[in-house]
Amino acid sequence: MLKFIHAGDVHLGNPFTGLSQHLRTDFQAAIQKATFTALDRLVETAIVEKVDLVLFPGDLFHGSDNSALIQERLLQAFRKLDQADIWVAVSFGNHDFQQSQLAHPTWPDHVMVFDAKVETKEIMVRSGDRVSLTGFSYSDRFQRQSALPDFPVKDSQLEDYHLGLYHGAIGQNGEAYAAFNLDEMVAKGYDYWALGHIHIRQVLHENPMVAYSGNLQGLNRNETGPKGFYLVSDEAGLGLQAEFRSVAPVVWENLAIADCPDLATLQEELSARDFNETTLLSIQLTGTVGQELRENDSWGLLLEKLQQSCPSSAKYWPIKVDLVKPTEADVKPVQLPADVALDEAIAATVNAENIGQLLSEQVPIEVRDYFYSKAGQEDLQSRLQRLIAERDPNEN
Repeated sequence: MLKFIHAGDVHLGNPFTGLSQHLRTDFQAAIQKATFTALDRLVETAIVEKVDLVLFPGDLFHGSDNSALIQERLLQAFRKLDQADIWVAVSFGNHDFQQSQLAHPTWPDHVMVFDAKVETKEIMVRSGDRVSLTGFSYSDRFQRQSALPDFPVKDSQLEDYHLGLYHGAIGQNGEAYAAFNLDEMVAKGYDYWALGHIHIRQVLHENPMVAYSGNLQGLNRNETGPKGFYLVSDEAGLGLQAEFRSVAPVVWENLAIADCPDLATLQEELSARDFNETTLLSIQLTGTVGQELRENDSWGLLLEKLQQSCPSSAKYWPIKVDLVKPTEADVKPVQLPADVALDEAIAATVNAENIGQLLSEQVPIEVRDYFYSKAGQEDLQSRLQRLIAERDPNEN
């Protein structure tokens, strides 16, 4: 029997750039150590589950410029695994390809690092099973040649299990990121392919299993939902099967809220929801949106006010708020004289002369210049059309 962890794209030390400067102090601390915490949780699981191996198929590091702290935290993790008699297999991908050329601390005895040339390493696990692992590290950032032709076919007479580590994407040979052919990969006869590079958890083939575990910790607001690794074993007697384990301490989520009348109601809606981990929220307001919310959105203040009203004990933090523009079917017709078109009326109203009368001299010149420009006026026209479309039908 074999049991191992497949953890692609750890991106240890990722800086989580682009977040608001108003971020709460405790959220800042959670984010700064998020990738380290996720790795610590992986190590804890590996020891509790008594796995034989941990596979890191590329982008273990976020880049080549790693601090002493990053190196030390990883070394501590590897030492814990080594002391538990757990093997570690590491290959480098497009983000950390230079790591294979840099000096590292002396890794513990149970750590195997793959070179730029495809190679096979053989070990024996606690059960006495013979396990072969084949992998490679990127020699440059784009790795435009498939490495699959150099992967040997499994020899069932010499090995009980053969595992492949591959950082790349499906595509044509010659394309970036070691583009590979799935049929060619399956034909190697391996028992499991641990893929890296794609940050979305997905299974490309089930028997044998060819899978991306996704990344250990979501790195931006496009990487939503639980993140973690696969715990793989053949305990059920059905071949190697993968079970997802979530370990990300910070979760990015999209949340849609319909028919919200005001800021207080919006805050109540958020406070009533359960968040198991520190959660960074991108919020979409749909349907009928109250005037207070629409006005604050048009002034560019909605997100900041929502952050200011966020309870200090909340496990969520709003990072983005959008008012979803109604579809044509949702737009309420505006009753105008027969000879007046709404678009034309708005365009005639929003012009440089009228804007100049409304903008105070205290407004920074950069702001005034923007609204005098064609782009600024088109922005105002679009917002005015949306406000009219979303108006309360009982308003005059």
